[in-house]
Amino acid sequence: MSTKTIVYALWLFVAAGSMHGLAADGFITTTFGNAPACEHRGTLKATAGSVQFDLSALPAGTKVLRATLHVPIVREGGCAATKVVPAGVEGAGVLKTRPPLHRSFDATEAVAAWVARPDANQGFTILQPGYANFQRAVLEVSFLGAVAKAGPVVTALKVEHRSGQTFLTWKEPEDVVGDDAPTWEKFEQAVLEAQARRDVTYRVYRSDRPITVENLAAADLVRELPEATSCWYILAVKNTEYPGPGRKSGSPLRPGNLMLDDVLTRYRLADDGPPLCRGTGLAVFTASQPGSRCYAVTVAVDGKEAVAQLAPGGNATGAIEEKPARFPAIVKQRTRAVDPRHSGQSPVDLYVCWLEPPLVQFPRVVEIGIPRWSDLKPSADHRAGLYLNLAGYGCTATEIGDPGWHGARRYVGGAITVALAEEGTLWAGQHECTGTLRGYEDGVVCNYEQRRVLAATAWAIERPDFFIDPQRVYVWGQSAAFCLRYGDTFAAVLCDGHNNYKTSKEGRKHAWRWGPPGGGKNWLGVNHLDYLDLPKWIRENPTVELPFCVVAPSYGSFPDHCLGDFGFKPWQEFLTAMSQTRRAFSATWIDNGFGETTGCLREMVPQIRRHQSLPAFSRCSLDARPVCDDPKGEYRPGKYDQDFQQHADKFGGINLWQRWDAVGILDEPDRWAMTLWLARPDKQGKSGSPASSATTDLTPRRCQRFKATPGERFTWTAAAEDGRVAASGEAAADRWGLVTIEGLRITQAKQRVTLKRR
Repeated sequence: MSTKTIVYALWLFVAAGSMHGLAADGFITTTFGNAPACEHRGTLKATAGSVQFDLSALPAGTKVLRATLHVPIVREGGCAATKVVPAGVEGAGVLKTRPPLHRSFDATEAVAAWVARPDANQGFTILQPGYANFQRAVLEVSFLGAVAKAGPVVTALKVEHRSGQTFLTWKEPEDVVGDDAPTWEKFEQAVLEAQARRDVTYRVYRSDRPITVENLAAADLVRELPEATSCWYILAVKNTEYPGPGRKSGSPLRPGNLMLDDVLTRYRLADDGPPLCRGTGLAVFTASQPGSRCYAVTVAVDGKEAVAQLAPGGNATGAIEEKPARFPAIVKQRTRAVDPRHSGQSPVDLYVCWLEPPLVQFPRVVEIGIPRWSDLKPSADHRAGLYLNLAGYGCTATEIGDPGWHGARRYVGGAITVALAEEGTLWAGQHECTGTLRGYEDGVVCNYEQRRVLAATAWAIERPDFFIDPQRVYVWGQSAAFCLRYGDTFAAVLCDGHNNYKTSKEGRKHAWRWGPPGGGKNWLGVNHLDYLDLPKWIRENPTVELPFCVVAPSYGSFPDHCLGDFGFKPWQEFLTAMSQTRRAFSATWIDNGFGETTGCLREMVPQIRRHQSLPAFSRCSLDARPVCDDPKGEYRPGKYDQDFQQHADKFGGINLWQRWDAVGILDEPDRWAMTLWLARPDKQGKSGSPASSATTDLTPRRCQRFKATPGERFTWTAAAEDGRVAASGEAAADRWGLVTIEGLRITQAKQRVTLKRR
């Protein structure tokens, strides 16, 4: 018999003994405070600078196993920054918050000391009240004792581990919803009415040994879930930016403006599996290290637990082997069909994944959309590109599942699309202590959104049925410019120009996400506001090779909405930094959408490969300017952004018309060559360059083999397709080792430009 089998058998014996009175009767959690739901009401005395609980109701000789101080946070946004210390307890320091939510304090040692010596109970001294309401504080105390009436229990607890995640399901003691297909209106009403009667929470415990009533307090309390909601696919309810008829705004169960008549479904735990049964509880955990784990689920009613037994297969599990995986489980839930009135769309498969830190700040479910383009049939011999759609500011899960959202201007030809919802953030990170009782000094800003994008990218590349070419990974999103920092992953980045949140008007509204005034440290140990100054990073790192970048306004009526929200100054800073450090990009700021960059997007981006040289154009004679003293074009006066109105050209863009042969690039140690031309009109005579010729500077970037040292000299030629040399000259590498051909004349006829070492 194995050691593990012996341990499990002993656990069954101990558990059975507990059921028959051989040990303490049960695990009890009772509550103290002045809230109506507290078991011991009127026990909180709150004065200026302190709170004290009368604990005399605890049985004499009680051994306190766990004590938790709950203090409601009374302000949305930022950190509650609350600090308390138990008085009358020798050597006591500031109470630590309880993970994973950090919205309560661990008061076990203090309460144990006070119960042992009631005269020492001088309560909690409030060193820093922060944004917390101590008048509504509640103290939970857990101990072993006689259970006069056992509380409700979950049954049929099951556990499964796959893809590095452990899935727990159980049958809830009460079927609150009572309907397999309720509308959002009926679902919300049923759940909120139940919560108004009593607050039922499922508490999930985890341990590396079998969990019994006696050792329950020693197990880690890893999740607390409200009843009746964990199995329901609430993300599928349509959520819009604006309120209106038939929508419910500001639900306690999910933020946003939700469609009242949307019918809910329940989660599936496998791509082809059935939905979970109504009245099922669900908790998903990501393994951080290999090992054997045991779980138990208890029911807390208004914070009170009365656990008479923990039985395997009922409310506890045996040991399950857990092993970390590179990606969490991503499970298909449904398919959104196209509207038959619209052509050119594709059905969208919706997947969900259950995430924990470090991919999110708090455990939650996120949704991923995958349009099924009918013209894509990738295989091992004909791999597809990957197009990440991060969407616009405030994009919801509803939008990423809408077939129309993935229409023409967001579609990169020949690529599989994977879409992620932004859900109201700027993809710019979040301080890990926001929304908690901790202060900014207790943590750092984490790039949760970036981590999710990179994880989803890696998942899609390694998914065997997608047949992704990792050299052709592209990303679009209003705030996707952060992907420029990941040139080892992305071949091209499509974004707008709001890329310095230090000077962005909308960015300043979100400053609380990134620490105290002036910014806080991030996961790299630098001030996060400096990290968010992308133009500064581009200037300071001129030799870092970036993906090709297409820059265009992303949402709303132009320019009133887009530039009005964020301001035009970040555009000016970003585009100037890109130009002056000779980066490969195309940009416009004059349209709602890609506008005149569309030609470059459709013709060039699908061909660009990550390990392939790029032509960086600058100072083109056809360029407009985002910063100028004498702007071209007119714009009506009004309340709109002055940087745009007074100091930017009102038509055109930068590098709109240059094209190149992405297949015929020569990138060798002694020479570099590329075929260039200006965009030619299509069959309808549109989309061509406004002039038949232009001058531009040309700098080879992202070279794989062609490298230059500062000051090294080169010769260059520009030859027609028949080999006739039209122009030639010399160029020298600058202080960054970049070689630039200045004033190169290009036309709508192809010409081969070659650089050679002298």
